[in-house]
Amino acid sequence: MNNCQKPLIFLIVFIINVYCNGNREDNLPTSPTPLAEWSVAQKGNILEIAYGTEGDYSQYGALHLNDSYFRLIYGPESGWGTSVILMPSFWEGGVLYQGAPVSYTYQIYGSDLIINANGNISTLNVNFQICIFPPTDDSITSQITVSAFGNINLDDRPGEAFKLVTLSSMHISPSSWDCCQAFANSSPFSLPSEGWIIQPPITGNIFGLEGGTSGWKTNAPTIEVQMDQNVKITGWVTPSNNPNNDNVGFWGALNNFVSTWSYQLISRAPF
Repeated sequence: MNNCQKPLIFLIVFIINVYCNGNREDNLPTSPTPLAEWSVAQKGNILEIAYGTEGDYSQYGALHLNDSYFRLIYGPESGWGTSVILMPSFWEGGVLYQGAPVSYTYQIYGSDLIINANGNISTLNVNFQICIFPPTDDSITSQITVSAFGNINLDDRPGEAFKLVTLSSMHISPSSWDCCQAFANSSPFSLPSEGWIIQPPITGNIFGLEGGTSGWKTNAPTIEVQMDQNVKITGWVTPSNNPNNDNVGFWGALNNFVSTWSYQLISRAPF
């Protein structure tokens, strides 16, 4: 090989390296993007449920272990608001049984968080499975399955004898509330200062409480329940001037005891 050929060969090799490898900086190894995941921690009597990446979690849920009240918010910009009472509520012997302590275990299955809870109310032993799906930009959904074992003697109270799901919230004035109105199926219902929200109860399988912003709360979530069966939908407002106490109950009930039921619980941004 003469000296005139060497520069040409070096040039060819250089062109091949650039073509095959591109810019070396572009081919440096990069760290993988962290995957979002669930974080669950018990603090006192509250099970806190968060979602995000390591070092950047946002709380989306809270299960109150002393009474089975469960709250979901739709994102970091949401305020806390309406709760769902996981335990069935019912009238027996002139007494309203509502809320009871629960114990829990949890596991992460794929991208979903599954919480199994158990508790007793009156003579019933109640099991729950709460499957929470990853949040979207403006909502979060959970699927809740309930089974109850035991015998109870329900009072004759049409529309409220055995409440499968009860929503608990606050509305004490036009400017101080966590929920501004109720809805059932596709119809809205205003909240009275006291008394029945719907009377007589209506039959349906979708109901909820609309959130929003009031003088008391910013971005309270709208909570919607989608039942697996038709129920009697109604609710009651107790007069109050204390914004720290729930005074609105809104529920789906049957006049008889059933041992299993399920529903979707959706927390979303208000309209």
